[in-house]
Amino acid sequence: MQVKIIVALAVLLGATSPSRAEDAASTAPEKAPAAQEGGSAAASKDEPATKEEVKALAEELRRLKLEMGLRDVEYDSYGGMGPAASKVYFAPKGLSIGGYGEVFYRNRLGDQPNDSDLFRVVLYTGYRFTPKILFNSEVEYEHQNELAVEFAYLDFLLSEEVGIRVGNVLVPMGFVNELHEPPFFHGVFRPTVERNLIPATWNENGLGLHGAVGSFRYKAYGLVGLNGASGDLASGTWLRGARTGGGEAPAETFAGVLNVGYETGPISVVGAVYHGRAGQGAEDDQGEIRADVTLAEAHAQLTWRGLQLRGLYVMGWLDDAARLSALQDDGVVLGSRTRGGYLEAAYDVLALALPDSGQSLSPFVRYELLDLHDEVPSGLSRDPALDQTLWTAGLTYKPIPTVVVKTDYQRTDTEADTTLEQVNFGVGYVF
Repeated sequence: MQVKIIVALAVLLGATSPSRAEDAASTAPEKAPAAQEGGSAAASKDEPATKEEVKALAEELRRLKLEMGLRDVEYDSYGGMGPAASKVYFAPKGLSIGGYGEVFYRNRLGDQPNDSDLFRVVLYTGYRFTPKILFNSEVEYEHQNELAVEFAYLDFLLSEEVGIRVGNVLVPMGFVNELHEPPFFHGVFRPTVERNLIPATWNENGLGLHGAVGSFRYKAYGLVGLNGASGDLASGTWLRGARTGGGEAPAETFAGVLNVGYETGPISVVGAVYHGRAGQGAEDDQGEIRADVTLAEAHAQLTWRGLQLRGLYVMGWLDDAARLSALQDDGVVLGSRTRGGYLEAAYDVLALALPDSGQSLSPFVRYELLDLHDEVPSGLSRDPALDQTLWTAGLTYKPIPTVVVKTDYQRTDTEADTTLEQVNFGVGYVF
């Protein structure tokens, strides 16, 4: 045990590779001839380690690093998840630790006050029990006062084609619900369509299958349904307040989601459909509220040299929208049909000028359309302020691939003839 503690201290002091240990041995001063001739026990203790001993020590260091999760970081996405969230999938064994964070300043160009926020501090923790069984989780601290689990599941990787995932999972819809680490999307804030229509970040308890067959990837989960009777819904965010997050919540109604994607070279195309009931056993004077929910979306991406193009389109339907509206605060009208989408283009201007620098500087522009009152229940009024057009343009700078500095200008125009403008600045990181 004492040896392991000493070795672990050596790791923390930087003795992490055979080359360093061998260099230390090779540069150690030779003993004075008098000491060699004396042959005392004290002198023998000062003899430099042999190469075999150095190699044995280096191997012990390597093994302990693997067990402690201190191995070299490999940033790659597994199944559409963020690179930091995927670290455990590339670990040979043992503990993996990662995370991300972001902070922003927002200057509203109008009568509303400006604000700043330590938006998120996130810790990923995973453990690989065997090559085929692992645990993965994300714990998020928002606004310095909100603690939440974003996912926590067991994965049984039977083969490349079939894996079984069970626990609290991210609902695989859109770009950013699974890939939401700040260095990997443009703009200080996630797209409005993927916050207020697809309610990212969206996680529910469930189980299902996932895997890849050639260039095709799929996910199919059974989930606890949304809780439309929670009383937390709002006209301007549709079903965002119905997310259970996997915490203590009713599980009277259920849902399913299917996600199928195809990737070849620089192009990826993905489609997903979610369907389930959000009533969770709620009743009114007409009886039980079913509140069937359907979300259907498709998104595609082209990444070629320094160019990145993204597009997404989504529609949502809510049965019993009038009855769910009546369970919320006065004045809330939930759309019975919603729609939205966006197009985004970015180009890394350093890709050609400094291809090996590890830096990137990407001007980008995003155009969004969002209508949360595309249709409303009979007898309720449509709010034209929920029919929005949004422009976001800015810069994304990465001094290294895992640290980002962002700034953008955002303008929102509505059918109610209102305009909102703001300038945003943010920084983020993953590790």
